Amino acid sequence: MDRAEQIIDLVNNNPGIRYSEIMRLTGLKNGVLSHHLSKIEQSGKILIERTPRVARIYPCGMQKEQTMIIKNLRNQTAAAILLKLLCGDASFKDLVTETKKSQGTVSLCLKSLCDDGLVERIFNNGNMMFHLIDSTLVGSLVEIQRPSFIENTANNISDIFSSI
Repeated sequence: MDRAEQIIDLVNNNPGIRYSEIMRLTGLKNGVLSHHLSKIEQSGKILIERTPRVARIYPCGMQKEQTMIIKNLRNQTAAAILLKLLCGDASFKDLVTETKKSQGTVSLCLKSLCDDGLVERIFNNGNMMFHLIDSTLVGSLVEIQRPSFIENTANNISDIFSSI
């Protein structure tokens, strides 16, 4: 299997994988990986989502909603919130308890999930609750997301820097 096929296989098996994780798993140097990703992207086999701090790579053909959900499922706190909301609406207190994170961390994560259009705030008997907008799509994508221990660690460090 040549390098391009190895990268494509890795992306297909790990949608939303980070650039740095591909470097770690393939052993390719930054410039070599950048070259191969550029060529593969030009051929239309992958989609690269570039943000100021992170580049995520997805198989070609994924819809924007899917990439948004996958990106959040690769974040430990966001994934815990989404999994809790798959079971039904939840209060802020329930989400803090479920995630075992600080109120500030959960609040920032909920704001991001709301901004991304995945979660909405609703009022139920005067209480603010959080509701998953498309539980069917989230549920289907949960099955393909099984990040490794290394990736979870990298995501935790990224969460810390992203919130600063």
